[in-house]
Amino acid sequence: MIEVIIRLFMSLKALITGSSTGIGYQYAKYLALQGWDLELISQNEERSIISKENLSYENAKFHTYDLGKKESIQFIVENIDVPDLIVANAGIAINGAIGELSREDKEYYYYLMCGGVIDLIEGFVPRMIEKGSGRIVIVSSIGATASMPKSSLYSSIKAGIYAYGKSISTELRKKNVSVTVSLPGYVRTNAHERSGLGHLMKKVPWWMWVNPEQVVKETEKASIKGKAEIIPGLVYKLVRPLLGLQPAIHVWQKLTKKT
Repeated sequence: MIEVIIRLFMSLKALITGSSTGIGYQYAKYLALQGWDLELISQNEERSIISKENLSYENAKFHTYDLGKKESIQFIVENIDVPDLIVANAGIAINGAIGELSREDKEYYYYLMCGGVIDLIEGFVPRMIEKGSGRIVIVSSIGATASMPKSSLYSSIKAGIYAYGKSISTELRKKNVSVTVSLPGYVRTNAHERSGLGHLMKKVPWWMWVNPEQVVKETEKASIKGKAEIIPGLVYKLVRPLLGLQPAIHVWQKLTKKT
């Protein structure tokens, strides 16, 4: 209700990372329908151009930055005005047994989905506190709370940013800045195919997939209510307590194994 009233008098600004496809694009589309000013950040220039054409929204600015690099985060923090909403969504699916990934790749992925997210948020939070309001959404993964053999790096990264988000949610609550961590499961985007995991689209049952539109609606609703976390999709809400059990791990291994 407060945001609706504010929008009657002034426009709100959202900064969305990983905005050219999937959850990020759907978040941009959702907020555009509500009249938000958008700062949209994507790593891939071609996909950014396509999303600009598809979104067709005059109050959106499109930026191309590699958020796995510290200088990109620094430039964004120093050159974009403090947003009313940060959606930290940029990421990539990672698959590989222990010892398979290079040190350079591991460092890049950790900064892209954890260290860089922290730097981005902490670059803007002092100004949010000074302004007296703000919301932050961190897109983690249900994998942050599950055992994921051959995806241990991804799981650890998402667990790290999940713990960070939950901690600052408590810390910032009294300063009128809310933090919500979203923990989606399998989402119907092209992220898996781009990462060489296209086989998951066929092997993982249909009922385990959630549409990005649903992720956005449930996440934004939780954020507006000030909830610290949200698990989009009923199936994942139900199975979360079972994810660490050996039978669940065995099933997950069979479903995700390449044939």
